[in-house]
Amino acid sequence: MLPEEQTRPDVARRRARWKAYQGRIAPQRLVFIDETWVKTNMAPLRGWGPRGRRLKAYAPYGHWKTLTFIAALRHDRIDAPWVIDGPINGEFFGLYIEKVLAPTLSPGDVVVLDNLGSHKGKAAAISRFVSPAALRAIARSRRSIE
Repeated sequence: MLPEEQTRPDVARRRARWKAYQGRIAPQRLVFIDETWVKTNMAPLRGWGPRGRRLKAYAPYGHWKTLTFIAALRHDRIDAPWVIDGPINGEFFGLYIEKVLAPTLSPGDVVVLDNLGSHKGKAAAISRFVSPAALRAIARSRRSIE
């Protein structure tokens, strides 16, 4: 099963451009940003135990928490790991880009993000942390792909 939005002309056009551009990028330059999370209320409520005996297990009581782990995935390592006490949002994502990820980037690195809502918006705008010259270079390379 594939997402239906892949059939939209604008999405299909962008996907085709990205596929054409991928071969021009050295794998060492690719930086994929991804996040995962754990919630303390995800403790299982049921389980298996010996027949006729009560299964005893423990879980946090009352204070549910979310921990988020975000990192940059490179071809040979995990870079710029960061754990957030809470869910990710645009403000935290912008802070991650500025304070954790940006110092690990080199000129020519290509950062790839998924479509998570916290990656969008003014608080998360990556352009706040990238030089205008780099953005122009990205725009030029996009035009050359088209």
